[in-house]
Amino acid sequence: VYNGLVKKERRAIHERIGLVMEQLFQDRLPEFYETLAYHFKQGQSITKAVSYLMKAGEKSLKRYAVEEAHRYYQEAYDLILNITEKTREDALLLIDLILDWAMVFYYRADCIAFEKIFLSHEELAKTLDDQERLGMFYAWMGLIAYFREKYKDSYEYLQLASKIGETIQNEKIIGYVCTWLTWTCSEL
Repeated sequence: VYNGLVKKERRAIHERIGLVMEQLFQDRLPEFYETLAYHFKQGQSITKAVSYLMKAGEKSLKRYAVEEAHRYYQEAYDLILNITEKTREDALLLIDLILDWAMVFYYRADCIAFEKIFLSHEELAKTLDDQERLGMFYAWMGLIAYFREKYKDSYEYLQLASKIGETIQNEKIIGYVCTWLTWTCSEL
């Protein structure tokens, strides 16, 4: 029966299933992140699908299922990149996705892909005018440069992140920077 439906009808059904699941299981949503992501992706609610894929990735990472988390983040990344006309919210979601995905790259020790993803979105992070996201972005860039043995670059990125963290009084940014800056300084 499903295969006999027109694609437009299938999308509508998946969309409705996702919305009903959100209502019925609102107290137990983490159990259904993967399923919700699937239905919203099929229903063409890309932003919701990306959001649930990110949550599924975070859930997997908490269990140290690193490869599984990587697959969820990769799928979310591919989906959001295919949005032709990105809104500011889409761009913010993309940066959030990259920042969340960073820990997966760290655990996988995949420095080349780590660096490639971050470098390809550095300009976007700068243009969003969101200091908290930019501070964390620069902090991760500093760590990436450290792992790639680009210690001067690492120092510069971490100093940028530190200034932002101090300016906006963000303890998370400051904490990450202080940890990673000691590694970089020891190499310098």
